[in-house]
Amino acid sequence: MGASDRAARGGSASGAWWALLDAQARRVRVVGIAVPLPTAALVAIAGSCWALAAGPASAALAMLGIMPLYAAAAGMCAAAVFTGDALVELHASTPTEFRAVQTLRAAVLLVAAVAGGFALFAPLHLAGAIYGDAGWVGALSPAGGAALMVLVAYAAALSGSTRATTLVVMLVWLFFALIWDPNTASMPALQRGLPLLVLLAVGACAWRALGSPERVWRKLGGAR
Repeated sequence: MGASDRAARGGSASGAWWALLDAQARRVRVVGIAVPLPTAALVAIAGSCWALAAGPASAALAMLGIMPLYAAAAGMCAAAVFTGDALVELHASTPTEFRAVQTLRAAVLLVAAVAGGFALFAPLHLAGAIYGDAGWVGALSPAGGAALMVLVAYAAALSGSTRATTLVVMLVWLFFALIWDPNTASMPALQRGLPLLVLLAVGACAWRALGSPERVWRKLGGAR
C-alpha cells in the first residue's frame, strides 16, 4: 500500500508539472513563439531570394547585418513574456510556484529560440548566403545567439520592470552584434560557448533569487 501510494503521488506530481508546462507553453506561444519563429523564416527567405537575385556573395554580406535581428527579436519577446504577463503574478504566492512558472517559460522560449536559429541557418547555408561559412557548426551562431538573449531576459526580469529588462536585453544584444560576434566569427564554439557558460551561471543565480522568500514577501507588499 505504501509503495502504491508513493507511486500515485509521484504520478500526480509528474502530471501536475506537465500540465503546468503545457499551460505556460500556451501562454507564451503568441509572443514568445509566434513572433521569433516567423522572424527567422522571413530572414531565411530574404537571404535565399537575395542569393538567387544578386548572388551568394552579395547575400552573405547583407546577412551579416540582418541575421542578428533574429536574436534581438527572441530577446525582446522573452522580455515581454517574463515581465509583461499579469497572469504570472498569480503564481507569486509561494517562491516555488513563481520560480517554476518563470523557469518553465524560459525552457519553452529556449527550445523555440534554438529551433528558429537552425531554421534560419539551414536555407542560408544551402544557398551559400553565410559569410565565412564553416559548415553546419555555423548554426551555433544564430541558434546560440537567440538562446543567449533568452537567458539575458530571464536574469534581467528579476528587476520586475519590462522597461529595465528590455533595456538590458538591447544593450547586451548590441554588445554581441557590434563587438563580440564580429571578432569571434571564425570561432563559433568560443563565440557561443563562453557567453553561454557565463549566462548559465547568471541564470542559476537568478533561479535562486526567484525562490527567495524575501523577494516574494516584497512582491506581495509585506515589506511595507
